[in-house]
Amino acid sequence: MYREIEVTDFLPVLLEQLKFSVSILDIGSGTGTLLERYEAALVLGLDIHRPYLLHRQYKSPHIIPVHADASHIDSLFLPGTFSAVTLIDSLEHFSMNEGKDLLRKAEVIASNRVVVFTPRGFFPQEGKDHYHLQGERYQKHWSGWEPEDFLNLGYSVTVLKGYHHAENPSFREAFGEDHAPLDALLACKTV
Repeated sequence: MYREIEVTDFLPVLLEQLKFSVSILDIGSGTGTLLERYEAALVLGLDIHRPYLLHRQYKSPHIIPVHADASHIDSLFLPGTFSAVTLIDSLEHFSMNEGKDLLRKAEVIASNRVVVFTPRGFFPQEGKDHYHLQGERYQKHWSGWEPEDFLNLGYSVTVLKGYHHAENPSFREAFGEDHAPLDALLACKTV
């Protein structure tokens, strides 16, 4: 499935994909600003940069921070451990090959679905940590994803037209104030 929509907030579209999830592994959770919005009974926020987890924005006891490298999730979690695995603004921080490998691992760990939110195409971002927590080396973008990349892997794709724009500091740094908005992708796969 492929569709295009225009929204200013991707969260309702994301939450619709997660509404029946009992447990969620969020890969690359950062400070976890979205995690309390997930309605699952158990949420694990996994990040490689420990200071993000130490300065997390969530306090709910059902959200558990996990300090680990996402490339090792297959050795950390058994198949079917979580209802859903999410990668929200994190897949672009891996090379295309690493990202595809990570998606394969996520598909094994998820019992229901994998959900990805990422910019459409390559969104250049160097190592600037907008959290100011010395995570610069983890903030660089290494890949850009197009709908076909996900469709070829069996994902359904929703294109969020013009989602990224000059109000975003990273967008301004990469493209300038006057650049036309860029799309974002929400890719979902039922496993």
